[in-house]
Amino acid sequence: MRVLPDQSTREITDAKARLGTELRAALYLYNEDKFIVCSIAGISEFGDPVVLDANATDEALGLALCDKLLAFRMKNDQGLSKLKLDDWSAYKASGAKTGKAFEKKCIYVYVRTVNSAINIEAAPRISNEKELKALCSISNGRKHSEIGAAVRKAIGAATLLRNAGML
Repeated sequence: MRVLPDQSTREITDAKARLGTELRAALYLYNEDKFIVCSIAGISEFGDPVVLDANATDEALGLALCDKLLAFRMKNDQGLSKLKLDDWSAYKASGAKTGKAFEKKCIYVYVRTVNSAINIEAAPRISNEKELKALCSISNGRKHSEIGAAVRKAIGAATLLRNAGML
């Protein structure tokens, strides 16, 4: 239950205070076909991702992203050194035949809270310029639909940069 059904401001603020840190999540646009939204624990993704059709509403996309931000954990209890490609839930959810094929057809979106903002950084998973990303920053007080639209803006900017040969 959220205080307001169409936004997650209070819940994000409470989670940040409870954990004493900013929140993070990951999102992939795979093959311009589906969104794969993942929770982060420590420095890695964990749990089952939410998979949405690329035509999902901005509301559904923003809500899924906020849910995954709220699921953030400080530490990953799973030993990272033992993980294999087949353990990567985003890759498995994509249906790609290989990890390389998955990465080649992905826009990776790293999402984190910063004070009262949500920073959405997007770039192709495989890029010529690892340091260059498209950033869209939005207040965490915005509606889920506006947060979903901000994700699409960041992805759109990353796509334009890729098409221009910058990424």
